[in-house]
Amino acid sequence: MIDKIKSLFGEESVSVTPDQNTYMDYSWFSTENQEIFGIKTGSLTVEQNNLLECLFTKLESNTIMMPSAQSEWFQYLYFNKGHNPLFFENENELPSSIRFIHFYSNQLFTHKVEFEEAINAFFHKEVIVVWNSAKEGVIIEKINDQPFNKEFLEHMQEIIAADLYHDVTFLVGKRYSPLANLYLYFDIEHQCFKKALSVKRQKHILWFSKEMLHYILSFLPEQLQKELPNLFLNDMKIDDPILSTVKIYLQQNLNVTATSKKAFLHRNTVQYRLDKFSEQTGIDLKHFEDGLVIFLAIHLLELTSET
Repeated sequence: MIDKIKSLFGEESVSVTPDQNTYMDYSWFSTENQEIFGIKTGSLTVEQNNLLECLFTKLESNTIMMPSAQSEWFQYLYFNKGHNPLFFENENELPSSIRFIHFYSNQLFTHKVEFEEAINAFFHKEVIVVWNSAKEGVIIEKINDQPFNKEFLEHMQEIIAADLYHDVTFLVGKRYSPLANLYLYFDIEHQCFKKALSVKRQKHILWFSKEMLHYILSFLPEQLQKELPNLFLNDMKIDDPILSTVKIYLQQNLNVTATSKKAFLHRNTVQYRLDKFSEQTGIDLKHFEDGLVIFLAIHLLELTSET
């Protein structure tokens, strides 16, 4: 919808990001999907304005601005405008680290305030929630001690789903120094999150360090993504018991005993399958570099098997 508005009124006359200094120069509207856009007042005729008011919800200018902290973070993280907002904080008040927790819902957040209140209640401290659209945004967590663990975040997701009727997916970023180049790190995490959402499999709490694998592999040429599994796995299928055992072995840090427990197999059976794999492929999984390539090949095979 916004793209159509831009094509009608011109890219330079339409804004979707209210700016503290110029937002009064625009007439602001909201679509039924709660997408906000503004059109320069001088670009609108009376008839056009009346038509837009019939099609969309007219917003008062004083209601469209985010609180100053949210606005600064929004401009900095999503558009690299301005400076890291933490640069201007007192040195004694700086957190030890910053973490981004990205979120996305297939449903529109019709009551954003309720979601923000729920997030603040869970964290038991002030966090900043920055919205990128009516479906997604990021939670900025200032950390002075230990960050919340996986179980806590999973519980939070379940409660939000039950109480707010929103099936939200979160991607938990890593911890950064508060004065680091946060825009760059945020952008990488955000792109990784979008890629992870496209391949998500019944998971609601995603971790940046784990999902980065999907993101990196997406840059491989499509032909290589298709051929690499055949190249290293000798046409094995994803349901081959030898291959499934090899995957678990790699995930268990090349530990045969841990693999046998995880796979519910006798230790001798695990060793037999590993030996069989090496015999068929000529690859010794005990070498880290070889094991890494095989793990990537198995991962790509899984992706191609799902399509």
